[in-house]
Amino acid sequence: MNRRAWLALALAAITAASIAASSVAAKPHAVSEPRPKTVTRGLDYLHSRQTDAGGFGSMANTAWGIMGAVAGGERMGNNAWSVKGKNPLDYLQANSHEAAATSFDVDNAPVYYARAIMAYVAIGRADRVYIAGTPRLDLLAQLYSYQDLTDASPTKGSFSPSKSNRDYVAVRTTAWAILAMHAMRIDGDNRFNLAVSWLADQQRSDGGFPNESTASATSNLEDTALAIQALELGAPVDVADADISAAKNYILLHQRADGGFPYKPGGVTDAETTTAAIQAAWAMGDDPKTDPEWKEGINTPEYALSVLQGKNGSYASKKGSAPRPMTSTSWALIALCGRPFTTFPFKVGSASAAFRFRPWITSLSPKNGAKYTHTRIVLIRATYTDGAKGTGVKPSACRVYVDNTNKSKPADIGRYGLRLRLKNVANGDHTYKLLLVDHAGNVKTVENKFKVNVVTPVSTSTLTPAPTYHPIPNPVYPTTAPVTPKPVQTLYPTPIGSRSLTPYSSLTPYPSGEPVTGAPVASPSPSGSPGAAGADAGGGGGSAAGFLGGTLLTMLPIGALLSYFSLRRRELALSGAGEGKMLKGGGSAWERAKQALGKSRDIVKPAGS
Repeated sequence: MNRRAWLALALAAITAASIAASSVAAKPHAVSEPRPKTVTRGLDYLHSRQTDAGGFGSMANTAWGIMGAVAGGERMGNNAWSVKGKNPLDYLQANSHEAAATSFDVDNAPVYYARAIMAYVAIGRADRVYIAGTPRLDLLAQLYSYQDLTDASPTKGSFSPSKSNRDYVAVRTTAWAILAMHAMRIDGDNRFNLAVSWLADQQRSDGGFPNESTASATSNLEDTALAIQALELGAPVDVADADISAAKNYILLHQRADGGFPYKPGGVTDAETTTAAIQAAWAMGDDPKTDPEWKEGINTPEYALSVLQGKNGSYASKKGSAPRPMTSTSWALIALCGRPFTTFPFKVGSASAAFRFRPWITSLSPKNGAKYTHTRIVLIRATYTDGAKGTGVKPSACRVYVDNTNKSKPADIGRYGLRLRLKNVANGDHTYKLLLVDHAGNVKTVENKFKVNVVTPVSTSTLTPAPTYHPIPNPVYPTTAPVTPKPVQTLYPTPIGSRSLTPYSSLTPYPSGEPVTGAPVASPSPSGSPGAAGADAGGGGGSAAGFLGGTLLTMLPIGALLSYFSLRRRELALSGAGEGKMLKGGGSAWERAKQALGKSRDIVKPAGS
């Protein structure tokens, strides 16, 4: 094998070894990404507790909140943790640490100073530890003032909030002081070494550590877990008197079925104790998530913590109670992110993307400045989310305002959207405001304006006047020449014998083929001839016949009846004449018939003939 090949193999081996070594070294501090839901929901809660002053309600809570958020990958300098231009560091620097350490909500002043120092380190401003708050105060100097440095004192090197009773909560106070000094990188300092040596001497025969340093004090799991972390930092110091393995066994011996740990043996699962135990596991190089010795069945300490997390993201100290939610929640976030105090907050790791803690709107209508010109119905609609790992929108806490009037009751508000239908909206400018609230209490506010300008048609109809009637004039017919009726000559019967008749042969006949004009001329007939009588009757009665025909047509029934009686009478007369009977008054029926026939011929004779 040539030299180049050997060189390549050597480089590959070195690279592999380097990767393996870094993986092993990183095991105690590995943080799974993305952040688990339990962490993001806890961050949701921390955001809800932040006030307009930039802090979390008090100086003690602010110190805890900073450490919890930074351990969760947040950074206090970004806009996500700035309220009205103020962030948690601004709050710490604007208030008095000395007043906070002696306030009613703080029962251990040196522990307060220790946590305040760790908060400044976590936020990346360790330089401010010496000029902290207003008025300016040296926090480390204040912490040192609670350490016993009296020679030959049984509590020499320890920290206690009481100078008259140095045993009072000395174990817990000393452990926190050691962790704060480590955060300031003053390991090996005489004060630091004295504190570690004294703490190691406080271990009890059961492997645990008590809260107080009196001989009668019994062990508890929370102070044992804190002592393990503090003693892990004292490797340069002779801690032969401390048995960390025995302390670990004491903790595991009292693990509960849910995977959590009680404050004292036999008690219920306690959030802060379980959190400290998880950190102790990480500090000793164990993985409390996967190592079988840290499980009870399938339950892990993390599972026990998740049971204690409420809908608002906070962690109750014990099931059914929440006396110190900021302490429990912030401390839980530190442990869940795999941050033991042996490395944190001196090492905070890389920052994660800022957590979107407020609900955010994915769609919204009407848009700001919308105009309605054809309808007075306005539908307000919104869809929103609180993220896959947030606490979720709380519908009962959300509000809808229209022109500063609360319209939440008629609105349909759900976890992911809301609707509100407005009817008969008056013309003009209007404003609607939505307040979306999650279970942690974070509020997303959005305010839009819209305008309604529907032109209402103005009625132009007026009263319809009554119609004017004009009288219709009588029709005027054109003037025509008056019709003068021809005079009708009164005919008197003339005896047949006295009349001179014009012989038929002397009359000039009508020319053949020429139209007949003028008044009809009666055809002559020989006197005494029945045919002549009939001819005279027909020729002279043209106009009378027309009149009679029209009358008969209009009075057909009467005419028919009269004709019947006339014919009947004539038949009777003729029948009598044929028999030669003499009638009353003289003359036979025949003679009477002839006479009547002559009269009828005179009647129908045209006038003037």
